[in-house]
Amino acid sequence: MKITSIEKQKKEGRYNIFLNGEFAFGLYKETIYEFGLRVNDELDPKKAEEIKTRDEIGFGKRVAYRFLNYKQRSEKEVRKKLKEKKLSDSSIDIVISSLKDLKYINDESYAKSYLQSKILRKPEGKRVLKMKLADKGIPIDIAENIISEQYPPETETEKAAELLKKYEKKVRAKTPVEKKQKCFRFLLSKGFDFDTINEVLRQN
Repeated sequence: MKITSIEKQKKEGRYNIFLNGEFAFGLYKETIYEFGLRVNDELDPKKAEEIKTRDEIGFGKRVAYRFLNYKQRSEKEVRKKLKEKKLSDSSIDIVISSLKDLKYINDESYAKSYLQSKILRKPEGKRVLKMKLADKGIPIDIAENIISEQYPPETETEKAAELLKKYEKKVRAKTPVEKKQKCFRFLLSKGFDFDTINEVLRQN
């Protein structure tokens, strides 16, 4: 197959490649430069597939870098973003592997940062935090280890007490029994376990 034309698309940096007079595929200018593609070059099917795959991987890396530029992300979040851009599973795997090698993706580091941010901004119990980390794609063993390390029982109790102090203002007109029931349900909804809740209510 011969490259008979390389035509610029409306999309910035994107070009259409024509083989034997017919549109074959689109490429970014970086890929064209990388392979030194020119009109009248011969391309066999295997080489054409290699070029298209390299183009897709390059595009995926650019998408991932922009996505990671705003804030740290988990592997699951980056995979989802690349999937939205219609990358193949094999290309996604290659992009993810490259990002891990460059330390742009590290689920353990991400989980620590996420946990510290949640504890400071909006304290919650270990149960809810585990669920949220799982939703981010963090393996359960990593989540449990980091929560155990970063969120010891005394800190969790302290944060529960802080939340309770704020919430009590909303139920101060209730009877003692109603107040205790509502406080208990409130802390339970925030992911704190029975032992932590009872300890906080006892100290209150």
